[in-house]
Amino acid sequence: MTPQILVQSYALVLVTDRDTLAIKAVSAHSDDQFGRSAEELLGSTLHDFVPEKVISEIQDSLSENFPAIVKLIDPEGWKPGNYQLVVRTVGAELVIEIEPRRTWPHAGDYAARLNDFTAELEAQSDLDDLLERLCEGLIYHFDFDRAIVIQFDDIQNATVTHQAQKPGQTSLLNVRYVEKDIPMVERKSQLTETVYVYTDNEKALVEIQGEVSDEVRTVLEAHSAARRPNRNILRFLTDSGYSTLSYISLVIDGKLWGSVYLHNRNSFYVDYQMRAFMRVIGRVAQQRAAYHLHYRRLRMQKTANEVRDRLYDQVAKANSLAEGLLEGDITALDLIEGTPGVALCSDQELTCFGTTPEVNDINVIIDWLQKEIGDDKIWSTDQLKEHLPAAHDLTDTAAGILYLPLDTAANQWVLWFRPETVETITYGSQADITGVEGERSYEMTSETCYNCSLPWTQDQLGTAQGLQWFVQQVVMERYASVRHSNKLLREAYEDLEIFSYAVGHDLRAPLRGISSYADILHEEYNNQLGDPGRQYLHIIRQNASRMRLFMDDLLSLNRIDRRQMVVNQLSIRNLVDRVLRDLVNFDDQQIACEVHREIPDIHGDRNYLLIVFTNLISNALKYSAEAREPRVEVGFTGEYRDGCPVFYVEDNGIGIPEDQHDRIFDLFARSSNSGDYEGTGIGLALVQRIIRFHEGRIWLESEVDRGTKFMFYTGVGCEEQAE
Repeated sequence: MTPQILVQSYALVLVTDRDTLAIKAVSAHSDDQFGRSAEELLGSTLHDFVPEKVISEIQDSLSENFPAIVKLIDPEGWKPGNYQLVVRTVGAELVIEIEPRRTWPHAGDYAARLNDFTAELEAQSDLDDLLERLCEGLIYHFDFDRAIVIQFDDIQNATVTHQAQKPGQTSLLNVRYVEKDIPMVERKSQLTETVYVYTDNEKALVEIQGEVSDEVRTVLEAHSAARRPNRNILRFLTDSGYSTLSYISLVIDGKLWGSVYLHNRNSFYVDYQMRAFMRVIGRVAQQRAAYHLHYRRLRMQKTANEVRDRLYDQVAKANSLAEGLLEGDITALDLIEGTPGVALCSDQELTCFGTTPEVNDINVIIDWLQKEIGDDKIWSTDQLKEHLPAAHDLTDTAAGILYLPLDTAANQWVLWFRPETVETITYGSQADITGVEGERSYEMTSETCYNCSLPWTQDQLGTAQGLQWFVQQVVMERYASVRHSNKLLREAYEDLEIFSYAVGHDLRAPLRGISSYADILHEEYNNQLGDPGRQYLHIIRQNASRMRLFMDDLLSLNRIDRRQMVVNQLSIRNLVDRVLRDLVNFDDQQIACEVHREIPDIHGDRNYLLIVFTNLISNALKYSAEAREPRVEVGFTGEYRDGCPVFYVEDNGIGIPEDQHDRIFDLFARSSNSGDYEGTGIGLALVQRIIRFHEGRIWLESEVDRGTKFMFYTGVGCEEQAE
């Protein structure tokens, strides 16, 4: 069954044929207007009760785009007063609303008033001043008792943000109305018709009698000035004691951003001219509001962009994601405003910053998120307890969370936390106690909300998504860079292998030839060479020997391969004894090499560690040989690094200048005061490489003419050593 069409009683509503003006439908209260019943009018035409001059003006003013407004002054048979016809063209029919002309509450030229009012609105310097002046001006010009501005949030709640009212009215400032108070169908209506007035709650609505097409029905129900209000408006007026309600929609970017509601205790109607005034004021107000919102958004965005760009720059330059997001002047907390705590998982390591739950509690939240929500979705809530009962005791740090996955494969993510914000909210309505579905009762109630944090805004969610994209891009760029570097390293390694092969085979053959012929010359022609010849031959044999030593050291450096390491627990004393036995002519040297008795074992590959001790001890013996009482000492410092014991090899030889401590481990680097001593500059580079392959570190302390102390540790097997 098609529902009845109801309209307000202040206007007489007619539907006529556009050409003949035959009346096809009429509001049922026509006899109250000029003494003729709806049944009589349905059998007549507009000519029967409207002067021909008015009809002529109607026909001359018809338009498909906007209503025609025609005056009807003291018509015969009507109640005394001035009327006007608001005529809408709907296809082959006319929808006519005959309404009283209203006298403005203040004398004066209202075109000038409109100009002054719009100029005042345009002059306001910020959004709050604009909306306050809007409320004050509407009360003044229309004599309403109260004007309020409500703004809609992301979840379709509406809050009273600005208000102006006459003395004796109840304040509604900061009162919240829920989505059911202004349902979606009403919001769509406000987008279509931005001005509406319900004039008298004390008079019943009247029905339309007669035949009405679907197009006309749409106009009467959605667009006519006298259209019926929704039931929430009727109930609000009844519960609050008001008789008249009006609204002006504020539409920004195609969405219903807010509305201005006007209330009056006495009944009065607002005619077409006043509604046009309100419509113009509404357009100016929403344009200026959009302007202020736009520039407020630009200012906020500029600040946010500066924070974001500085943070992105830190991330791009940092050695790790945790360093970039949490250790600079700008942190992830600055990126999401109003967030006192954040946790970051990167490289399988959890880092907390600011005020956060305990690590175990964070792991519970993450396990739940990745199981129930998914580990690849941005997710937020301001009521974590409602989703995760285990978070019941975490409201002081994690009433709300924002989860940002970065790399699911590597288990990298960011989790922001917000604490509970206890808030007392005054609602302007409640569910009606009658139990009727959808019925609202407009009596204010207060509720204190617990276990909730500040909500996460769409801008903040967008900022988090931007960080996700940036981090993923940086990671991909670094991956590409590392992949390119690895390619270059592989090429360099292949070149080194070719070079090593050449050194080990191609260069050794001619070098052996030089040495062999030098030996032949020495054995068979030594007496014939004379002193200069013998001296030259000695130099040739000496340089060939040094060349063989250089090639041996270089090949040893290239042969170091971590994959071939076999880690064992080894005695330092046994390693040193083996080194001393292998050193040529050590027994002939009057140098003491002392090994501490109380020294821990070392963990590592035996062959590689023999190379380490061979190089360090032979250097110590060589460079301390000229000391008055040469001494070499091998021991344990008593210190642990990363849980590993630190060993040392110390001598009292020539020492190393301080400015060369950092470069002494470089390939081919030799101390500037070692010119009279043989060496290739490869031994310490070889030692450092072996120690690094053992996940350890080597460094030194040295003073010229006082000796050198090399300290080192191996990182493999430290857990066993610590136990």
